[in-house]
Amino acid sequence: MTRDLAARRHNAILAKLDETGSVTVEELAQALDVSRETVRRDLKALSAGSLLAIVHGGAIRNERSEASFASRRTVNRAGKEAIADLAVSLIGDGMTILLDSGTTTEALARALARSDRKRLIVHTTSLENARLVSRLAGARVFLIGGEFDRNEDATTGPETLRAIARLSADFAFVSVGGVDPNGHLTDYTRAGAATRTALLNAAEQGFLMADSGKFGLVLPSRIVGDKPCAGLLVDQVPSTPLAAKLAEQGVRIHAA
Repeated sequence: MTRDLAARRHNAILAKLDETGSVTVEELAQALDVSRETVRRDLKALSAGSLLAIVHGGAIRNERSEASFASRRTVNRAGKEAIADLAVSLIGDGMTILLDSGTTTEALARALARSDRKRLIVHTTSLENARLVSRLAGARVFLIGGEFDRNEDATTGPETLRAIARLSADFAFVSVGGVDPNGHLTDYTRAGAATRTALLNAAEQGFLMADSGKFGLVLPSRIVGDKPCAGLLVDQVPSTPLAAKLAEQGVRIHAA
């Protein structure tokens, strides 16, 4: 719960910086109804991920980029594991599934490795996900080719998109960078959004996954498949206004 509250504060701080470009500690303390010391800790954490720059009395906006994969693993781990368990419950024996490289998808790969699913075929852009799912007896695991992205520990780029276009799967499970207030599912980069969109298009049913820390987060690139997604897997039900916006976008919510 504490991690979830911190993630929501972090999203609110970044949203404020997107609007104004700079903000003071005092303004944030009042807006978030927390102490100045709590705000300073939040700013320090966001600065460590290169999401903002700390200045005297507050912070200024950095070019928006995603924190390192290692640091993202620690954020709302329990929520991601709950989403992963929900995803595993949807997967049947003998299915072919596609996985992207997000931290929630990694939680799914770990859950699959512990499961009793049989004869799975898994295609993934993530080196770690391939390694994890290979622990599942009888699973066939394929790493999707392309240029290696060190920050994501995964493949990306035009070659990856071409490789995905040749695939056919039952399900795709794709992580979401943010769910903006209008119900759009988004990513930090165009390359990431393109890869995730391609994975959704290659599957009969595409599921997106977002822990509650992603709710309200505004990011530059939308994830939009050619057909409606099968559902958004979440650890907590979004607020009523956000749930209504997701419904307008044709997104069905599945809460763990």
